[in-house]
Amino acid sequence: MILHAKDIQRAIELLRKGGVGIFPTDTVYGIGCRIDDEQAIKKVFAIRKRPEEKAVLVVVDSVKMAQDYLLPIPLEVKEQLLQRYWPGGLTIILPCKTEKVASIVRANGITLAVRQTNHPILLQLIQGVGVPLIAPSANFAGEKTPSAFADIDKRLLSLVDFTLLEPSGGSSVSTIIDCSVYPWKILREGIVHVQLSETIGERIIYIDTSDNKKIIVSLAIGGKTYIKEEVVIPRSSQNVLPMIDELLKEHNLAAKDLTDISVAVGPGSFTGLRVGVAIANAFAFAMNIPVNGQSIKDGKFSVEPTY
Repeated sequence: MILHAKDIQRAIELLRKGGVGIFPTDTVYGIGCRIDDEQAIKKVFAIRKRPEEKAVLVVVDSVKMAQDYLLPIPLEVKEQLLQRYWPGGLTIILPCKTEKVASIVRANGITLAVRQTNHPILLQLIQGVGVPLIAPSANFAGEKTPSAFADIDKRLLSLVDFTLLEPSGGSSVSTIIDCSVYPWKILREGIVHVQLSETIGERIIYIDTSDNKKIIVSLAIGGKTYIKEEVVIPRSSQNVLPMIDELLKEHNLAAKDLTDISVAVGPGSFTGLRVGVAIANAFAFAMNIPVNGQSIKDGKFSVEPTY
């Protein structure tokens, strides 16, 4: 069947009014409604016989739309996952703006499962409605996931407000990665293959108090290093620890997420180096992570930072 513009416009109007429909996606067929209509969402759950304690994923048309519903997306998630696999069949889970996402969508949690679609029909629906759509697979809970229209249970078709018959884009479900935890965790293997060991890498804090006029703290994530520098006299933990805390928060990390800590051990100011080593040792002991001393070459760590 060839869809006409009037078919898509009718579907958009029904979604705007709280309707529920079956539509193609870039993976399997989905059943859904707009994210901001709780009555429609409850209807989707009832139709699918899905327990309300199970969250559902949502689809967006862009990273910008995803960011409207998520807390700040960590830079490493953008660089290592979104830039590589979006749009497409990768679903990520991140902390969300709970005031904008109904509790039934997130199963009373604080995270949201979201992916950016590249299916032209689904894109038109999202853009026409103006908000994300919830889009679980178009099947009764526990039954076969439909990758072809013929796989959709005829009973399900009779329960929705519209059906778009355009072919779906894949033969498998999306891959789901929980990025709200560290290390990231693959919850479901699907159409996209992601090797997490190649994306996460080490997360290392570097402390350099060798200069008698400034402190440098940097954070290495997945091969990239982000630097903070402050001119402070005298140096103390009152200067260094807030710098570490600020750097971690900028990347949505906590101290427990670090894998290592490194500290400058010279040459440099004896007093400054002593402060840095003391902080690094105490930090490493508290977090139960390795601490490594590094010599300074030409005023820098032997590991060249990148900005």
